[in-house]
Amino acid sequence: MPLNTAAATSNSDTGASAEDISLDKDILRSQIRPRRLTARSHRGEHGQQQMQELFTAHILEAVAQRVHSPGTIAAYLPTKSEPPIVQALNALHEQGHRILVPVVRPGRKLAWVHWDPAVEHPLSPMGIPEPEGEEQDERAFVDADLRLIPALAFDAGGHRLGQGGGYYDRIIPLLSDQQLTGRSIGIVFSDEIYEAVPYDQWDAILPVILTERGIFLAHQQG
Repeated sequence: MPLNTAAATSNSDTGASAEDISLDKDILRSQIRPRRLTARSHRGEHGQQQMQELFTAHILEAVAQRVHSPGTIAAYLPTKSEPPIVQALNALHEQGHRILVPVVRPGRKLAWVHWDPAVEHPLSPMGIPEPEGEEQDERAFVDADLRLIPALAFDAGGHRLGQGGGYYDRIIPLLSDQQLTGRSIGIVFSDEIYEAVPYDQWDAILPVILTERGIFLAHQQG
């Protein structure tokens, strides 16, 4: 998979200042967010359906390879501009998997709640359905059989650029190496894997990334 070469490259490993890294992250986020909206508009309804089917096929294949009986999957409900994975979550639910999705709580924390596609859920201020029910802490994320993790971008080394809230940067380090490499998958569009993205030393790294073109293994390219 060819990598996007357009990203800024400041990072803590090269001695860049925290201010420079933060600025470069904000610049990259400001480029990706409107580009996602423009790309969705250009795809149209038919193109969006095709994109959804590609993500669904790759996610179902990835889960089948890693979870051999119905289990618990920590996922998320995407915004309109994010990769369309709801169809995949519906299919996983039909297969008997238990789907957990995050809800934002005070103190920049995530709680995890069971998601049932048959139940209508209230919308958050961002327009995302937030299931109501028993809330579980970060152990639900850690103990899940597989995790689907959102991002704005990754680089060839698996460094993750998130939305800026730091929610996942706080909980991904709780995973063991086996949980991280075997059953944690970052989700982005294929043009959001860069040769390099700006990163701090505390930013999460995910070795396995899934796009509409399939699985990308960090450090396996170039």
